[in-house]
Amino acid sequence: MLTMNVSAQESAGFLRLGVGARALGMGGAYTAVADDVNALSWNPAGLSRLSKRELGFMHAELIAGARYDVVGYAHPLGFGTLAGGAAYLTQGTIEGRDAAGRLTGGFSAHDSALTLGYAAKVQDMRLGATMKVLQSRIADVSAQTAAFDLGAQYELASFGPGKPMLGLSVLNVGPGLKFQQQRSPLPLTVGAGLGYRLPPGMIVALDVKNHPNAKDTEVSVGTEYALLSGFAIRAGYGSARAASAAQGAATALNGFSAGFGLKTLGYTLDYSITPFGELGNVQRFSLGARF
Repeated sequence: MLTMNVSAQESAGFLRLGVGARALGMGGAYTAVADDVNALSWNPAGLSRLSKRELGFMHAELIAGARYDVVGYAHPLGFGTLAGGAAYLTQGTIEGRDAAGRLTGGFSAHDSALTLGYAAKVQDMRLGATMKVLQSRIADVSAQTAAFDLGAQYELASFGPGKPMLGLSVLNVGPGLKFQQQRSPLPLTVGAGLGYRLPPGMIVALDVKNHPNAKDTEVSVGTEYALLSGFAIRAGYGSARAASAAQGAATALNGFSAGFGLKTLGYTLDYSITPFGELGNVQRFSLGARF
């Protein structure tokens, strides 16, 4: 089954895949700079940055034929921003084998999540939270659970030519998924991020995320540069993705990602690509509309 350097002891590993071609094009360094509907997955506090309603959709072609689709909607109100989203990961047909390694036929597996979030600005601090219902199915066995996320963002005083931002998040807090008689923990993630906006239209970001249940820590760095008002290029690096890619074959591009974004008349199109060595490339497409 598809994993992204997730411990075998964790369940719902798809929650570590990341959402949004823009964020993944920046290597996943998005905790401090999240400011669109995809903040629902990275740091719910970023939802409070929206001044208009936003509808977003992502399609990802992952390794081993897996596909990941996500849709989200955020609605700013006078007292904050409400948002909801749905995610679905399908891994196609997987070969089944018995204890002796003999083929026993194929089976399918999929994961899904329904999320509801809220964020608001409280004085100088942005705070957000989400609740989500998760389901995972392997062949004819399924499990369900609920989890929540918490996030915060804070803009520091201007430093030099730009403005630094801090972000904190605690994601996937819940009891885990129980298949038959065995319960596995969710991919609990404690993240901290630093972002820096530079004129004219450049962002650099750094994230450090710890996964207590998997006993690992990942570091992500990324940048975005708006060459024109409607066109931006992005690049990033994520240590967790480098480790996942190395399971296939070590190459100079392991862990790196790149992408671009187009924006016009309130609509956005984003694309990112992440090489995974002999396992292939992960490509993501995102569409968005603000109105």
